[in-house]
Amino acid sequence: MAGIGYGKYSARQVLAKFAPAGAQPMSDTEEQAASHGFSSVVRRVFGGDSNAIVVRGQGDLLVYRAKCCNPIRGEAIVGYVTRGKGVAVHSINCPNVTNLLYEPERRIDVLWAGEDKDGQPVNYPVKITLACDDRFGMLKQITAVISDTHTNIRNIEARTTNGQASVDVVLEIADLKHLQKIMDGVRQIPGVHDVQRLQKI
Repeated sequence: MAGIGYGKYSARQVLAKFAPAGAQPMSDTEEQAASHGFSSVVRRVFGGDSNAIVVRGQGDLLVYRAKCCNPIRGEAIVGYVTRGKGVAVHSINCPNVTNLLYEPERRIDVLWAGEDKDGQPVNYPVKITLACDDRFGMLKQITAVISDTHTNIRNIEARTTNGQASVDVVLEIADLKHLQKIMDGVRQIPGVHDVQRLQKI
């Protein structure tokens, strides 16, 4: 089971163990389809960016960003081998890293890869929250600043009370520098009082 969690076995190898005796072996096309289906499940569960992180000295381990801190490129990171889920990657400043230090044998070196497996830059979902005045045009100004940095907005929610608003925005971010540029730009909007990054999405 650990080997499956680490991604060391193909779909053909796993199914061969469970298939009844005499069952027809999978063709290469069927194996590719099964592997693709498994990969899509992994992407939905673990965030789809495992190819952006490399385990030093290893090429076949399942890697995912820990949801407690959602690290992005530019942040110092550390990996921990989990039981049955592969390698969880945390920001070095994540409070949970302190809790994991009592099992140093589970720690593993990880680093950011330059691109995904298709050679494309990797973007990470990051959530920021803004405290601002509830006034006409505020949301338009916020989205304009974000759009000027050629950043995709995945989701945006706003809540208002007593003339004040709280706006949560999920963005596709390339790295820490990209995120800082957006946050600095939004802080310049008149009526924006505070901008913070939320670790959990």
